[in-house]
Amino acid sequence: MFVIGRNPVNEALKFNSRSIKKIVLLEGLSDSKIKEIIRIADKNNISIDLKSKKDFEKILDKKDKSEGVSQGVIAEVTEYKYADIDTILEKVKPKNDALLLILDEIQDPHNLGAVIRTSTAAGTDGIIVTEKNSAKVNHTVVKTSAGAVNHIDIVQSKNIYKTIEALKNADFIVLGTSLNTKTSLYDMNFKGKYAIVLGNEGEGIRKNILKLCDGLIKIPIADKIESLNVSVSAGVILFEILRQRLRKEK
Repeated sequence: MFVIGRNPVNEALKFNSRSIKKIVLLEGLSDSKIKEIIRIADKNNISIDLKSKKDFEKILDKKDKSEGVSQGVIAEVTEYKYADIDTILEKVKPKNDALLLILDEIQDPHNLGAVIRTSTAAGTDGIIVTEKNSAKVNHTVVKTSAGAVNHIDIVQSKNIYKTIEALKNADFIVLGTSLNTKTSLYDMNFKGKYAIVLGNEGEGIRKNILKLCDGLIKIPIADKIESLNVSVSAGVILFEILRQRLRKEK
């Protein structure tokens, strides 16, 4: 797997250097960001391979738009290591208030990356993604998240039904998001442990998953628009929960 771009590579070096096998740089770059990357790589005994423009461009597939702009920096890294749900539940066990996000078959890696970044900024304790029909944590997700994947636990659930059951057994209230409910996000008091479920970009949350939810909430929106992008929805919901909890701390 590749991590592509100056900021994502820099983040990986600072917070997950053990995952990096080597770094490839385009010859002739010498700005401050590049110097910082070289310095941290040397400190961690990570090899740096300098390549001409011709050889550098051979590494990436120009036809694959998801790779984005390399900025002359590529890190070859080990495959992303997902967290274990039991580990997350153990971490949040002592907390009075906890927050997890469940993503039901989110397929666009750009959406996944944006949600990861938003979740990290909102202080979410972890993210759970379904294994089937979902985007994997790849170079696009890493870059879109701007390195946030290094700061939050992400679980890849092989059986989302059992995972939700485990959350309920750990005193989590599982809330789904749906337009077909009268309960507004802003009517809720998010005191305690909550897991918020967001659905697929096109179909929303699957019916079987909706049935497992303890309740449903919606984001009030103007009639001119039917729904919000999943990453925007995540931002609205997660930051409302953060707002409520910060207010209680005062």
